[in-house]
Parts: sequence; C-alpha cells; structure tokens
Amino acid sequence: MTRHFSNQCHGFTLLDLITAMAITAILVTVAVPSFDSYVRKNAVFSDRKMINSALMSARYEAVARNKTVSICPSGTGENCDGDWNEGWIVFQDDGADHSGTARDGVRNGDEEVVLASIYDGSNSFSILDVSTESSLDYLSFNEYGRPSVEGEQVNRPILIQICGAKKVASFARGLMLIGTGRVLQTIDSDGDGVHESRFANASNTLSSTSDLSCL
Repeated sequence: MTRHFSNQCHGFTLLDLITAMAITAILVTVAVPSFDSYVRKNAVFSDRKMINSALMSARYEAVARNKTVSICPSGTGENCDGDWNEGWIVFQDDGADHSGTARDGVRNGDEEVVLASIYDGSNSFSILDVSTESSLDYLSFNEYGRPSVEGEQVNRPILIQICGAKKVASFARGLMLIGTGRVLQTIDSDGDGVHESRFANASNTLSSTSDLSCL
C-alpha cells in the first residue's frame, strides 16, 4: 500500500490572527472594569468585617470585664493617635489603678490593650455621630454593652463608614451602631446604587435616612 503525505501546512491566516486579537481586545475591555469593580468592593467588604469584629470584641470585653472598654484609632498598636486609617486599638478604659483617666477614650498609664489592628490598606474609615454630624476620635462600650462617649451612655446613632480609595459613593459601605449596642449593616434600600444610613428613634420609627458619602 502506498501512502501519500501532503506537504501543505494548515495554520492561522493573518485574517484569523487579526480577528482573534480583536475579540481578545473586546473581552479585555469588558472584563477588566468588572474585575476591578469586584476587587474594590471585596476590599471594602473585608475591611467592614474587620472593624465590625473590633467593635464586637470591645462590646464583649466590656460586658465580660464589667468595665468600660474603648476603641480608638492607632497606627502603633499601643497609643491613640487620631487616625482611623492607620488602625485601632481596643483597650480597658478604667484608669488602671489611677495611672490614667478612666472612660476618657485615650489609652494612658497601664490600661490593658485587648486588641490591636494595624491597617495597611488603601480604604478610609470614619466614625460619625449622626445626630451632631461630628466625627468621633474614639468610641466606648460600658459594662452593659451600650455605646458611650465621655463616660455617658448614648442612644443617638453612630455611623461607621468605609470608603474605597477612589472615594466613589457606590462603593461605600457602613455599619450602624444603635443604642442597644447592636451593629447593623447599611443597605441600598431605594436601589440607586448607594447605601444609606437608616436609623430609628426611641419609638422604633425611622427618623433618619441619608446616602453614604465619601467626600
């Protein structure tokens, strides 16, 4: 039997290559922004989970120790330095045998650090007293697990907000701390793509709704 072999080689033509490159370019153009959006949202979700864990630890420790426990911004893991974007510490705010000042939201003397988190991401954090629209440089929980500021229990709403590096409102996420000490996640209730802070008054009636802002 005689076998015949073809000397012709079949491959891609120049037109095939150009078509493949065009399709690849289209796919990349569509996929890259979606992937970037996913990464940015996931980073904010992760950071929200991290600071929520710190808040819950502070509340738990306050009840377990029967003492005021505070959380303040810290870039060192030891002292309060006023910048939430560098990290935070949770500490027993009891004055430590009179070597510091109890319930002042500042770690001093030998007050015990319960938890320390150094943040090296690109997102930003803020804690806002919604009633007065003022930023808080610390937050405490009393022995009952209720939020307090300057040693006084507060029932007014507290908003903990996380914004992405590009400060786009649609990527912002938040936590709502209510008077009982419970922490709720913000939602996009009206479907406009931006989460809102929603708080109820003492009668459990919705009294405040506003879009999160990263300005």
